[in-house]
Order: sequence, then C-alpha cells, then structure tokens
Amino acid sequence: MTSTVTASPQRKAPPERSAPPPAPSASSSLSAEATVIAYFDAINDQDHRAAWELGGKNLAGDYRAFVDGLAGTERDTVRILGVEGNTVRAELEALQTDGSLKVFEGIYTVRSGVITAADVREVTGAEGGVTPSDEPGVSPSPSYENCDAARDAGAAPLYPWQPGYGGHIDQDGDGIACEPDPR
Repeated sequence: MTSTVTASPQRKAPPERSAPPPAPSASSSLSAEATVIAYFDAINDQDHRAAWELGGKNLAGDYRAFVDGLAGTERDTVRILGVEGNTVRAELEALQTDGSLKVFEGIYTVRSGVITAADVREVTGAEGGVTPSDEPGVSPSPSYENCDAARDAGAAPLYPWQPGYGGHIDQDGDGIACEPDPR
C-alpha cells in the first residue's frame, strides 16, 4: 500500500518561540501511518508546535533547533511505502525555498500517536539530479537503466521499497536488485 500526502503550499509566518510549547490536551492516539502524515501536514502548515508534539521532540535536540532545521523547506510531500506494526516506511520530497528538491527515505517508529524514533537518509545519486514533480502529489524517483548505472550512482543494492528499484534490474527476481557480485 502506498499513499501520498501534500499539504497546501501556502506559507504562514513561523511562530516566534525559543522554548518548546506546552503539551496539547490528551486525545486519542493516531495510527502509525496517520501520525506520520499528521506530522508532515503540521510541518507544511508551519504549525511547528503540533509537529514538535507529534514527534519532533524525539528527533531534534531542542525546539529551536527543530524549527531552525525546517527553515529552508517550502513544502514536504510524503509517500507512505508501507506500514508494519508501529513502523512506517516512507519517502519524502522536501521542496526547498530555493526551488531545489531533496529526497529522503527511511522508517519512522510510532508509539501512542507520537513518532519516537526515525532512521531517515537523503537519497542521492539520481542521474541528472532530482527535480520537483510536475504533477502534485507524485514523487519523482530515480530510474536506472542497468545495474552499472545504479552502482555508479552509489544506489546498489536496491530493494522494492527504494526509489530506483525495478524488476528489469532484479535479474533473479529475489527482491534485491543489483546485488554485489558473489565472486
């Protein structure tokens, strides 16, 4: 299952805060997928307080560092690649205020409606660079003609949930494309 969410590109002035906001009132816990989506919706709405409470507090050293780390981002588009229990695998396009695009992929661990940990890394090595998608809500993905191109880009081996994976480069059909040569 995959789903994509893109919040409105409207920008609001960020709130001036130097300390974390108070915790919101108790509410029912969101599912793991809904929590990750809500987190990025809050970031896109520049509701840093809500994003902090949804898990930013577990991903950044302090509130000011968290907010400052989001300063160069115009809009995030998150694509849920899969959910297994409390673990959400996602791909993220971060459109920067300068028009460039950064692509990230990784996993988010969610407990009781809060992101408690994340292992997210920037995806690099797409030939010709990555540019924003022309179609809203669609994430561009690198494509490799063959394993040599994937290896040259530093992307091999590739797994089905990773950008650039394709059956045409998974020669033995085992779900691992461009495996290291066993010799």
